[in-house]
Amino acid sequence: MKRVWQSAIAVVVTLVATAPCLMTPVLAQANDPFKTKDTPETAGFVDRLYILDGGIGRSGSATAWENMLVPPGTPIDISAYAHVIKHGDTWMMFDTSTSDIIATMPNGFGTTAKGIRWIKTPAQTMTAQLKLIGISHNHPDHTGNVSLFNNSTVLIQRLEYEQAMEKGGSPKGPPNMPGDVFERSHPVSLLDGDYDVFGDGSVLLFYVGGHTLGSQVCLVHLKNTGYVLLSGDAVHLRSNFDTRRIPRIEGANDENHWLWSVPLAYERVAALVQYYHAQLWVHHDMEDYKDRKFAPAYYE
Repeated sequence: MKRVWQSAIAVVVTLVATAPCLMTPVLAQANDPFKTKDTPETAGFVDRLYILDGGIGRSGSATAWENMLVPPGTPIDISAYAHVIKHGDTWMMFDTSTSDIIATMPNGFGTTAKGIRWIKTPAQTMTAQLKLIGISHNHPDHTGNVSLFNNSTVLIQRLEYEQAMEKGGSPKGPPNMPGDVFERSHPVSLLDGDYDVFGDGSVLLFYVGGHTLGSQVCLVHLKNTGYVLLSGDAVHLRSNFDTRRIPRIEGANDENHWLWSVPLAYERVAALVQYYHAQLWVHHDMEDYKDRKFAPAYYE
């Protein structure tokens, strides 16, 4: 059956953005995407991993996130971080957070009644934070700033892209949000499963599905920190992952496949964490990032 697409696009989009004078995109490997570089013993390393603070999403009801395990009307704040990875002379972003336009809206964007109000300050825009680290330059909380990176290639699962573009236009953000979330003309590299971004095992994208047809997670290998697995929307809250709860269980049905696809995604994430002895960073969990360091500080 056809999965229902709601109001946004790729939940996890990886943006490979080059520095101003470096225009060469990362291309797909022709044969085995991992070759012999997918094990901890043989994988390369990235130079740095930065966290950018993309503001918060404030909801008046946590039941959709906590599986109705909290009383109705319990508020919740969720995060919308972005991650910048430096690999030699190439810069890569995993998630680009919510649109920087929100920083110009005094009351944020959206509603807290049944949905989420996104709140962002000028200091939390991508442009402001990228300057801190020396860079000028599909759900919209993950892809809201793709248009900032004209000389970039978006790495996105084919299933995700085709579903996002199925109506023939560019996907929009929530109602009344100015502009396209992800312009159809933006360069993309369509992925069919797992992918070694740089060909040396330092950044691996794993297809997990679950929350959307093409959800993917990003495994980053750092020399001193070790492996970090960035969850995107494959895992919303750490408590959900630890107890294997399906977010929005009341909305799960045969159309969206969440009853079986989300548990499968959780199990793949768990297997990756175990195999690579990786830290799991849960994208929307503010407590999960509470003690992490943000740009211009970095992990290496």
